[in-house]
Amino acid sequence: MAAGRAVADAALNSGIDYLTQPSATIQYGLVLALGVLSWFAIYPWVSMIVFPFFRRLHVYSIYEYLESRFDVRVRTLAALIFVAWRLGWMATALYVPCLAINAASGGAIDITLMIVIAGVLVTLYTMLGGIQAVIWNDVIQFSVMFFGLGATVWIVATTATGGVAGIWSAADAAGKTGLWVPLAHGIAPFFQQPMTVPALFSALIVGRMAQYTTDQTMILRIQSTRTTREARQAFVVNAAGDALWMLGLTFVGLALFAYFQHTPAPEGLPPDRLLPYFMTQVFPAGTVGLVNAAILAASLSSVDAAVHSGSSVLVIDLYNRVFKGVRLDRHVGDPAGVDGHAQVRALRIAAVVMGVLGTTLASNVQGMGTLLEINKKVTDSFAGPLFGIFLLAMFSPRTSSAAALAGGAAGALAAYLVAYQSTIGFFWPSTFGLVSTLVVGVAISFVTPRPRADALAYTWRAIMQRPAGD
Repeated sequence: MAAGRAVADAALNSGIDYLTQPSATIQYGLVLALGVLSWFAIYPWVSMIVFPFFRRLHVYSIYEYLESRFDVRVRTLAALIFVAWRLGWMATALYVPCLAINAASGGAIDITLMIVIAGVLVTLYTMLGGIQAVIWNDVIQFSVMFFGLGATVWIVATTATGGVAGIWSAADAAGKTGLWVPLAHGIAPFFQQPMTVPALFSALIVGRMAQYTTDQTMILRIQSTRTTREARQAFVVNAAGDALWMLGLTFVGLALFAYFQHTPAPEGLPPDRLLPYFMTQVFPAGTVGLVNAAILAASLSSVDAAVHSGSSVLVIDLYNRVFKGVRLDRHVGDPAGVDGHAQVRALRIAAVVMGVLGTTLASNVQGMGTLLEINKKVTDSFAGPLFGIFLLAMFSPRTSSAAALAGGAAGALAAYLVAYQSTIGFFWPSTFGLVSTLVVGVAISFVTPRPRADALAYTWRAIMQRPAGD
């Protein structure tokens, strides 16, 4: 079962990556493959800090921890940021496969109609099946996804002029094989560059550390493993699968670049549509549908997780806690009179709400730039502020609820401004959001009263003194 959870985790980003990584490689080159090294950077964090910590917290929602450490206001803010984060994730994951199918059909299949159909489908099976439907659909979709990737790699490798050697030669001649991007001189030009190695690593490390620390879906999967060791093993499988996946897609991008050097694409065709166009021109009969099915399967594995986790947070952290005043927390005991059937109905309604909002957002992301830009702006912007709130809670005993609230609000605002209202590169919103949250939170801590004594029982050091339960 741990292997199944690791497979499901590996599928979370893969549908988005199926088109994003090849098209971004065509634009920026092999340097994007360095992103797989970020897994090594975050392993100490997740294995030594996150996994032991959250296995000692027995919670329905990860944000109830923030109420114990701060108060219900911080919990509510974090829940709202998370829902916005998941909606962005869901919108991007719905848009990508529909773009692929639209491009492969030459525009014959309307992209908005496809988004609505996919959104309704994934919302229905997630609403009716719950977390088990999410996990086992992810396992099946992951298998289809890797089969489709294998077919894609094989076909592009055998189609490109000169095979693998020809692909490398064409990419090298065009400067696509370098592993460094020259940095602009000056602070402002550096942050305005669309792609640099520091920006790439900053975005990936912040995003992945945030995912393993603040993502409701990920924490549920950590807690469902039997031991911390099993959680670490699942992480390694996940990281290895993701690295293999991303390297395969990077190769596809280089191969496409080489192919279109000899067989030019139609003038004005965006890089995001090159892979679907290539498929229609080169793939054997029947395989275009197979690969599109793989893209759709991988994407839906992200969407169902977003719907499930988002609906759980809407019910537990907002509906129950804020509107009904019920604290449904494992470590303080469930209140008497909680109606289980009413909770199930609320979860299903919340799943529909997530589905409708995510589908609506997916129908309106097309004008935000390339898939890579959409991914970083829409999907990752709010990861940094949420991560910052948890860092303040875990490692800053001086930080009060007021300071955390101010820091989280400042970080969310900074992430939004950087992503949508500035000329700063699209890799930076999550990092700016994280730094703003920490700086404002720590600064406000010095002018607000110290936290109450019982809140300090929920810092990382205090939690780690509890029995591990392994």
